[in-house]
Amino acid sequence: MKIKNKYIYIYILIISSILDAQSNNELKDYFSESSGRILSNNSNQFILGSAALAAFASTKIDQKIKVYAQDNGLLPEKVSHFGDMYGGYWAHWILWSSILGTSISSIGYNYLSEKLEFSTLAMITNGVITELMKRSFGRVRPNGGCCKSFPSGHASHSFTVATIANELYGKEVGIAAYCLAALVAASRIHDNKHYLSDVIFGAGLGTAVGRGFALTYRDRINNKYVSIDSPLTIRITIPLN
Repeated sequence: MKIKNKYIYIYILIISSILDAQSNNELKDYFSESSGRILSNNSNQFILGSAALAAFASTKIDQKIKVYAQDNGLLPEKVSHFGDMYGGYWAHWILWSSILGTSISSIGYNYLSEKLEFSTLAMITNGVITELMKRSFGRVRPNGGCCKSFPSGHASHSFTVATIANELYGKEVGIAAYCLAALVAASRIHDNKHYLSDVIFGAGLGTAVGRGFALTYRDRINNKYVSIDSPLTIRITIPLN
């Protein structure tokens, strides 16, 4: 997803709140470890490789899918509009609101800063990677718009959000979020903004980015709070006279 100027200030404010909780070096280590896992993790390699192959294969039928979608429609217009708004505007706000709401309702804010750090860095990283790829490939959109069709930013963003939600709230919420992400992908084809291959690779990219940061988030939480959650043993020595 392209990081639009009117949203960049919100991202900066959230990053600033993260920096209050952790030093620059710790944040750099977190980012470096997470971004490295996007490509080094075996499952992510499979996801990205499969998405790339599927996207390449689907270029053979991109035009046919485009014609079918424009002639017959893939979604009702209101549903398609919802998918467009969710993938472009609402997904991150819903995610951040849920993080804030569930955290402040728990004792000790339930790792609020860690969740904001995880989600924000993952979404920004996905946005930057997606934007760089769009500029590098320069693919013309099916509606003739120039020149950022590949990969789909709406798809990559919504699948990143779904992967974050799956990590934070479990499989049931994750499945619902992935279904919404799939709806977003379909809406982009329906609206003639992207080809099938664009949304396929966008989905794989967003999932891999989200998983890279989720793995590091999981390790950090487990390592940071294991001593708090474990029972403490206090040994008292009494001198004998």
